[in-house]
Amino acid sequence: MRLLSVFLLFFSLTLPVSAAEFDIYQSGYRPLQLGLLVAVEDAENERRLFNGVVGDDLESSQSFKVIDPLAYLATFEDSWAKVEYGDWRIVGADILALCKLRREGEHWKAEVRVYDLFRTKELATVTVEGGANQIRRLAHRVADQIYSAALGIPGYFTSHILYVHKRGDYSDLIYMDQDGANNQVVGKNFTLLLSPDWAPDGQKVALNTYVGNRPRLEFFDLQSGSRTAFGEFKGLNSTPEFSPDGRYVAATLSHNTGNTDIHIYDIKTRKWRRFTTDNGIDTTPTWSPDGKWIAFVSNRSGQPQIYRKALSGGKAQLVSTQGSYNSSPAWSPTGDRIAMISLKNWSYAVATVRPDGSDIRYLVAGQRVESPSWSPNGQMILYSAEEHGVRRVYRVPSWGGRSEPVTSPAVDASDPAWSRH
Repeated sequence: MRLLSVFLLFFSLTLPVSAAEFDIYQSGYRPLQLGLLVAVEDAENERRLFNGVVGDDLESSQSFKVIDPLAYLATFEDSWAKVEYGDWRIVGADILALCKLRREGEHWKAEVRVYDLFRTKELATVTVEGGANQIRRLAHRVADQIYSAALGIPGYFTSHILYVHKRGDYSDLIYMDQDGANNQVVGKNFTLLLSPDWAPDGQKVALNTYVGNRPRLEFFDLQSGSRTAFGEFKGLNSTPEFSPDGRYVAATLSHNTGNTDIHIYDIKTRKWRRFTTDNGIDTTPTWSPDGKWIAFVSNRSGQPQIYRKALSGGKAQLVSTQGSYNSSPAWSPTGDRIAMISLKNWSYAVATVRPDGSDIRYLVAGQRVESPSWSPNGQMILYSAEEHGVRRVYRVPSWGGRSEPVTSPAVDASDPAWSRH
């Protein structure tokens, strides 16, 4: 939990919540109507799986709506030979994606063509290859290509998600594909586990764990499962986040002075330096994608608010200018917005704001809303929320759309972290 938890040590916030406290932002964006045709010889099961994953990926982004194939006026063979733009416009399609999937030895090869039907223009022709048992991953890669060709934005469908599964007195670290498939336990039986953060290379994770009743910071290797402590001082050790270049980790410590401040760990030299020096509680650091700023939570004004401070020094600048309680900042990978959790009259919301404090947008409200995390392209936000006593991971478009669950209601899921690629 990207740290409501430090402040919740001091405030008990257990009253019912209401979305009515927030003016939920909706962009009014109309999803692009997509014609999607996939052909594969003598492999109907693979075709259905492939077609389903591609379609689900694109629809889940809320940027596309796949048209019912029963409405199509042209077959795959006809369109592969020649696209009749008028026939596709009649059924309301904005974009057409054709994919010919074939098996070559131990590999699959997918040839993809994407068309803009109103500009009567081919947007992309690409070939994507994958292993014999990698139909799902190949489909995610093809969805990335269609998304990128149609929107001019990199896709995120090959990315992955980590989250914390609490079961009784223990917690596990769970890895899954961005669509919720391929769940795997990669770290098991932690006494307590909070705030996982991916390294830029995707090989390791920084964690806030506990040994006995003492918090500590660890690096966790996703391949070997090895754990290496890098912060186990007396007092608070929490909320680690890697710098964009992977050289540093910013985290919350309270050692030496007893004051809770942001510190920066140099992975190469294995040395810490203090970054904030205010007498208030400073916690939950998040880096700007250019590595020049850190945003964080501070109660230096009397209530938790979001500030940002340059790595080069200078005075901290207030970011959250609305509401009396804002926490858990997460800087967008595109750099133009910061996500946060806002509290108003006992109602929680996921919000985003520009780094200068302007243009706040409340995206979704709910009970015990925590831990925003951005998709690699900045178009989606993960968060955890509690409903009917169960915590689940949800996603919502960063530009305003509907919220959808990613994890099962049978699993207690929190602290989601989206991979950086």
